[in-house]
Amino acid sequence: MNNDNLQNTLYHLAQSGAFSNPAYHTLLHDYTTYHAVLFIEGGIFMLILMALSVYFWQRFRRIQKATTHHWAFEKKTYFSFGLVSTVVTLFMLLIVAANLSNVLNPQEGFIQSITDLGTPQEGTQKAALYQAVDIWAQSGSAQPPSILQNGVDNRLSWQRPKAIVCSILLVLVAIFTMSIWRKLIKFSRVSEAMWSLKEKALIAIGVLAIPVTLLLMLMALANTQASFAPIMLTLLFS
Repeated sequence: MNNDNLQNTLYHLAQSGAFSNPAYHTLLHDYTTYHAVLFIEGGIFMLILMALSVYFWQRFRRIQKATTHHWAFEKKTYFSFGLVSTVVTLFMLLIVAANLSNVLNPQEGFIQSITDLGTPQEGTQKAALYQAVDIWAQSGSAQPPSILQNGVDNRLSWQRPKAIVCSILLVLVAIFTMSIWRKLIKFSRVSEAMWSLKEKALIAIGVLAIPVTLLLMLMALANTQASFAPIMLTLLFS
């Protein structure tokens, strides 16, 4: 069996514009949805980060005008958060823009992604999956093969709960992080020179919570994306 048959079939269907083929339409729609979800959810995160960035820089400028003789803890905090949120916002902007191009022109992006399928080793479960999908794509049937459907169902059985858990954790950790830094800022206004072991521990926890929050954001984004478009991921990582 030629394990490149699936790639060749998909190339042929994509280049011939076989949009009337239900099997090809299903694959292309899954690919488009995959990028559309990332564009929408990533755009939401980007707007939130952008709003936070504006808020942090406004607070920084306000404090800078009021206390120019030294870098107070509050001033340093807002500068650091403003810088981090700006960098992450720009990063999310790149992701959103890249996915928008695939949403607007999914055909070209889909063709480029075909090479990512690779060539599975003969006799493996993945090779059997590729052969079944190849036959399905050539037949033009609307009903996907059972081996693909089972793979999708298996992926969704853990991917959807993971997306929900990551999203809930993201909200909880974000609230927890904000509460820590608000408490530290409030304390610094009263007695910045009297940092106790408790406050120093809170600073360490607050600093650690920032990358954890960003990681949970990416995990929530990736798992939500995969939950809405599981077919291509099943083919890639089955």
